[in-house]
Amino acid sequence: MAVKAISLNLESVQYEQLHRMSSASRRPITQIILDAIDAYLQRPATKPGQEWFWTKEWQAAEREAEADLAAGRFETFENDADFLASLV
Repeated sequence: MAVKAISLNLESVQYEQLHRMSSASRRPITQIILDAIDAYLQRPATKPGQEWFWTKEWQAAEREAEADLAAGRFETFENDADFLASLV
């Protein structure tokens, strides 16, 4: 992977925080910044009002539903009446 130059204009408070993080973790500041950029780029794009979908709990339920579908654990209905009748 080719690394391109990144230029950041940090406030002194931000640089001091990075310096403390670097000292505490014994990682170079550049690595902390690259890890933060990587995490930011890998997160899914969230539309306003859809944040609930990306919570840990909701994503766990999505994985469970996908597993149920893959394993054939579902029912299909011909119409609404048949579906409603199955709930009784």
